[in-house]
Amino acid sequence: MKLRNLLLIGLMGISTVYADSAATNFEPKATTDKKVVEYFHKLLPTTTINTIYTTPYPDTYALVMGSNIVYGNLKSSYLTVGHMFNLYTQTDLTETLSKMNTPKINISQINVDDAVVTKAPTKVNKKLIVFIDPDCPYCRQIEAQMYEQGIDKKADIYYMLMPLPMHPNAKAHTTNILCSTNPIATLKEYMVNNNENPKVSLADGCNIAPVLERTGSTARGLGINGTPAIITGDGTMIMGADIQAITDYVNEKK
Repeated sequence: MKLRNLLLIGLMGISTVYADSAATNFEPKATTDKKVVEYFHKLLPTTTINTIYTTPYPDTYALVMGSNIVYGNLKSSYLTVGHMFNLYTQTDLTETLSKMNTPKINISQINVDDAVVTKAPTKVNKKLIVFIDPDCPYCRQIEAQMYEQGIDKKADIYYMLMPLPMHPNAKAHTTNILCSTNPIATLKEYMVNNNENPKVSLADGCNIAPVLERTGSTARGLGINGTPAIITGDGTMIMGADIQAITDYVNEKK
Protein backbone atom coordinates (compact mmCIF):
# COMPACT_ATOMS: atom_id res chain seq x y z
CA MET A 1 0.00 0.00 0.00
CA LYS A 2 1.33 3.45 -0.91
CA LEU A 3 1.91 5.96 1.88
CA ARG A 4 -0.77 8.16 0.29
CA ASN A 5 -3.31 5.35 0.67
CA LEU A 6 -2.20 4.68 4.24
CA LEU A 7 -2.73 8.34 5.10
CA LEU A 8 -6.11 8.22 3.40
CA ILE A 9 -7.17 5.34 5.60
CA GLY A 10 -6.11 7.36 8.64
CA LEU A 11 -8.12 10.37 7.47
CA MET A 12 -11.15 8.19 6.79
CA GLY A 13 -10.82 6.82 10.31
CA ILE A 14 -10.78 10.31 11.80
CA SER A 15 -13.85 11.32 9.81
CA THR A 16 -15.59 8.17 11.07
CA VAL A 17 -15.02 9.30 14.65
CA TYR A 18 -16.71 12.59 13.89
CA ALA A 19 -19.53 11.10 11.82
CA ASP A 20 -20.47 8.20 14.10
CA SER A 21 -21.54 9.27 17.57
CA ALA A 22 -21.46 5.62 18.70
CA ALA A 23 -17.68 5.74 18.35
CA THR A 24 -17.52 8.15 21.28
CA ASN A 25 -18.42 5.33 23.66
CA PHE A 26 -16.26 2.69 21.99
CA GLU A 27 -14.64 0.10 24.23
CA PRO A 28 -12.01 -2.27 22.79
CA LYS A 29 -12.79 -5.96 23.02
CA ALA A 30 -10.53 -8.93 22.43
CA THR A 31 -11.48 -10.90 19.34
CA THR A 32 -11.23 -14.61 18.67
CA ASP A 33 -12.61 -14.33 15.14
CA LYS A 34 -10.83 -17.14 13.28
CA LYS A 35 -10.40 -15.14 10.07
CA VAL A 36 -8.86 -12.19 11.91
CA VAL A 37 -6.55 -14.31 14.07
CA GLU A 38 -5.32 -16.41 11.16
CA TYR A 39 -4.69 -13.35 8.97
CA PHE A 40 -2.40 -11.59 11.44
CA HIS A 41 -0.61 -14.75 12.52
CA LYS A 42 0.08 -15.48 8.85
CA LEU A 43 1.27 -11.89 8.36
CA LEU A 44 3.57 -12.15 11.41
CA PRO A 45 4.54 -15.83 11.61
CA THR A 46 7.57 -15.36 13.88
CA THR A 47 6.00 -12.80 16.22
CA THR A 48 4.07 -13.61 19.37
CA ILE A 49 0.73 -11.82 19.29
CA ASN A 50 -0.71 -11.85 22.79
CA THR A 51 -4.14 -10.38 22.08
CA ILE A 52 -6.01 -8.86 19.15
CA TYR A 53 -8.51 -6.09 19.90
CA THR A 54 -11.24 -4.43 17.88
CA THR A 55 -10.99 -0.72 17.07
CA PRO A 56 -13.63 1.81 15.93
CA TYR A 57 -12.37 1.49 12.33
CA PRO A 58 -13.69 -1.21 9.97
CA ASP A 59 -11.29 -4.14 9.46
CA THR A 60 -8.66 -2.45 11.67
CA TYR A 61 -7.37 -4.20 14.78
CA ALA A 62 -4.94 -3.48 17.60
CA LEU A 63 -2.28 -6.15 18.05
CA VAL A 64 -0.71 -6.47 21.48
CA MET A 65 2.77 -7.95 21.17
CA GLY A 66 4.44 -7.97 24.56
CA SER A 67 4.76 -4.33 25.60
CA ASN A 68 4.17 -3.09 22.03
CA ILE A 69 0.86 -2.18 20.41
CA VAL A 70 0.50 -1.81 16.64
CA TYR A 71 -2.47 -1.51 14.31
CA GLY A 72 -3.19 -3.67 11.30
CA ASN A 73 -5.88 -3.74 8.64
CA LEU A 74 -7.30 -6.88 7.05
CA LYS A 75 -6.95 -5.30 3.61
CA SER A 76 -3.32 -4.26 3.96
CA SER A 77 0.04 -5.87 4.69
CA TYR A 78 1.18 -2.71 6.49
CA LEU A 79 1.24 -2.13 10.24
CA THR A 80 0.83 1.30 11.83
CA VAL A 81 2.79 2.21 14.95
CA GLY A 82 1.57 5.10 17.08
CA HIS A 83 -1.35 6.29 19.18
CA MET A 84 -5.01 6.21 18.20
CA PHE A 85 -7.05 9.07 19.64
CA ASN A 86 -10.79 9.58 20.02
CA LEU A 87 -11.22 13.22 19.03
CA TYR A 88 -14.66 13.51 20.63
CA THR A 89 -13.67 12.30 24.08
CA GLN A 90 -9.96 13.20 23.86
CA THR A 91 -9.07 9.70 24.99
CA ASP A 92 -6.13 7.60 23.84
CA LEU A 93 -7.12 4.09 22.76
CA THR A 94 -3.49 2.97 22.73
CA GLU A 95 -2.98 4.09 26.31
CA THR A 96 -6.17 2.30 27.33
CA LEU A 97 -4.97 -0.93 25.74
CA SER A 98 -1.55 -0.53 27.30
CA LYS A 99 -3.07 -0.25 30.77
CA MET A 100 -5.34 -3.22 30.11
CA ASN A 101 -2.34 -5.35 29.20
CA THR A 102 0.16 -4.21 31.79
CA PRO A 103 0.59 -7.04 34.29
CA LYS A 104 -0.16 -6.13 37.88
CA ILE A 105 2.64 -6.29 40.43
CA ASN A 106 2.10 -8.11 43.70
CA ILE A 107 3.28 -5.32 45.99
CA SER A 108 3.09 -7.56 49.04
CA GLN A 109 6.19 -9.27 47.66
CA ILE A 110 8.19 -6.01 47.52
CA ASN A 111 10.43 -5.62 50.55
CA VAL A 112 10.02 -2.06 51.77
CA ASP A 113 12.03 -2.47 54.98
CA ASP A 114 14.70 -0.14 53.55
CA ALA A 115 12.22 2.51 52.41
CA VAL A 116 11.93 6.02 53.75
CA VAL A 117 8.28 6.10 54.77
CA THR A 118 5.72 8.83 55.21
CA LYS A 119 2.34 7.81 56.58
CA ALA A 120 -0.90 9.65 55.91
CA PRO A 121 -2.23 11.41 59.04
CA THR A 122 -5.32 9.20 59.05
CA LYS A 123 -5.69 5.55 58.14
CA VAL A 124 -5.93 5.17 54.35
CA ASN A 125 -6.10 2.27 51.93
CA LYS A 126 -3.82 3.88 49.35
CA LYS A 127 -0.14 3.06 49.02
CA LEU A 128 2.66 4.26 46.75
CA ILE A 129 6.10 2.70 46.38
CA VAL A 130 8.33 5.33 44.75
CA PHE A 131 11.76 4.52 43.29
CA ILE A 132 13.69 7.79 43.17
CA ASP A 133 17.10 9.32 42.67
CA PRO A 134 17.31 12.48 44.83
CA ASP A 135 19.13 14.34 42.04
CA CYS A 136 16.88 13.19 39.18
CA PRO A 137 15.09 16.31 37.80
CA TYR A 138 11.88 14.40 37.05
CA CYS A 139 11.96 12.84 40.53
CA ARG A 140 12.14 16.30 42.04
CA GLN A 141 9.36 17.46 39.76
CA ILE A 142 6.99 14.66 40.72
CA GLU A 143 7.85 14.94 44.42
CA ALA A 144 7.12 18.69 44.38
CA GLN A 145 3.82 18.06 42.58
CA MET A 146 2.86 15.31 45.02
CA TYR A 147 3.64 17.64 47.93
CA GLU A 148 1.64 20.50 46.39
CA GLN A 149 -1.37 18.25 45.84
CA GLY A 150 -1.23 16.70 49.29
CA ILE A 151 -0.65 13.16 48.10
CA ASP A 152 1.14 12.43 51.39
CA LYS A 153 -2.16 13.17 53.16
CA LYS A 154 -4.04 10.65 51.03
CA ALA A 155 -1.59 7.74 50.74
CA ASP A 156 1.20 6.02 52.61
CA ILE A 157 4.37 6.60 50.58
CA TYR A 158 7.43 4.35 50.58
CA TYR A 159 10.50 5.96 49.01
CA MET A 160 13.09 3.52 47.65
CA LEU A 161 16.34 5.43 47.12
CA MET A 162 18.15 4.51 43.91
CA PRO A 163 20.98 6.96 43.05
CA LEU A 164 21.96 6.74 39.39
CA PRO A 165 25.59 6.94 38.17
CA MET A 166 24.76 9.85 35.85
CA HIS A 167 24.23 12.13 38.87
CA PRO A 168 27.61 12.56 40.62
CA ASN A 169 26.19 13.84 43.93
CA ALA A 170 23.23 11.48 44.12
CA LYS A 171 24.96 8.87 46.26
CA ALA A 172 26.12 11.44 48.81
CA HIS A 173 22.63 12.93 48.95
CA THR A 174 21.16 9.44 49.31
CA THR A 175 23.53 8.79 52.20
CA ASN A 176 22.37 11.99 53.90
CA ILE A 177 18.73 10.96 53.49
CA LEU A 178 19.06 7.34 54.60
CA CYS A 179 21.40 8.14 57.50
CA SER A 180 19.54 11.23 58.65
CA THR A 181 17.86 11.17 62.04
CA ASN A 182 14.88 12.64 60.14
CA PRO A 183 14.98 11.03 56.66
CA ILE A 184 11.70 12.48 55.38
CA ALA A 185 12.67 16.04 56.31
CA THR A 186 16.04 15.63 54.58
CA LEU A 187 14.41 14.13 51.50
CA LYS A 188 12.02 17.09 51.31
CA GLU A 189 14.91 19.55 51.60
CA TYR A 190 16.61 18.05 48.56
CA MET A 191 13.59 17.23 46.45
CA VAL A 192 10.96 19.85 47.27
CA ASN A 193 13.02 22.81 48.46
CA ASN A 194 15.96 22.11 46.09
CA ASN A 195 18.34 22.73 48.98
CA GLU A 196 21.67 21.17 47.97
CA ASN A 197 23.28 21.68 51.39
CA PRO A 198 20.68 21.04 54.07
CA LYS A 199 21.68 20.77 57.70
CA VAL A 200 21.62 17.05 58.46
CA SER A 201 22.06 15.21 61.72
CA LEU A 202 23.45 11.77 60.84
CA ALA A 203 22.94 8.57 62.80
CA ASP A 204 26.08 6.85 64.03
CA GLY A 205 27.39 3.79 62.20
CA CYS A 206 25.11 4.16 59.19
CA ASN A 207 26.11 2.09 56.13
CA ILE A 208 23.97 2.47 53.03
CA ALA A 209 25.86 -0.03 50.82
CA PRO A 210 23.69 -3.07 51.66
CA VAL A 211 20.55 -0.94 51.39
CA LEU A 212 21.45 0.20 47.87
CA GLU A 213 22.31 -3.35 46.90
CA ARG A 214 18.93 -4.65 48.06
CA THR A 215 17.04 -1.77 46.47
CA GLY A 216 18.90 -2.24 43.18
CA SER A 217 18.10 -5.94 43.20
CA THR A 218 14.42 -5.20 43.85
CA ALA A 219 14.34 -2.63 41.04
CA ARG A 220 15.96 -5.00 38.55
CA GLY A 221 13.50 -7.72 39.47
CA LEU A 222 10.67 -5.33 38.62
CA GLY A 223 12.26 -4.22 35.35
CA ILE A 224 13.01 -0.74 36.70
CA ASN A 225 16.20 0.82 35.34
CA GLY A 226 15.33 4.49 35.58
CA THR A 227 13.61 6.98 37.86
CA PRO A 228 11.03 7.98 38.84
CA ALA A 229 9.10 4.72 38.91
CA ILE A 230 5.97 4.50 41.04
CA ILE A 231 4.01 1.39 41.94
CA THR A 232 0.49 1.95 43.24
CA GLY A 233 -1.23 -0.15 45.85
CA ASP A 234 -3.21 -1.99 43.18
CA GLY A 235 0.02 -3.11 41.49
CA THR A 236 0.06 -0.63 38.62
CA MET A 237 3.45 0.63 37.45
CA ILE A 238 3.69 4.35 36.63
CA MET A 239 6.87 5.27 34.79
CA GLY A 240 7.96 8.89 34.72
CA ALA A 241 6.59 12.06 36.30
CA ASP A 242 2.90 11.33 35.66
CA ILE A 243 1.14 13.27 38.40
CA GLN A 244 -2.25 12.74 36.75
CA ALA A 245 -1.96 8.95 37.03
CA ILE A 246 -0.97 9.30 40.69
CA THR A 247 -3.84 11.64 41.57
CA ASP A 248 -6.30 9.44 39.67
CA TYR A 249 -5.20 6.49 41.79
CA VAL A 250 -5.29 8.20 45.19
CA ASN A 251 -8.65 9.85 44.45
CA GLU A 252 -10.24 6.66 43.15
CA LYS A 253 -13.04 5.50 45.44
CA LYS A 254 -12.10 1.96 46.37
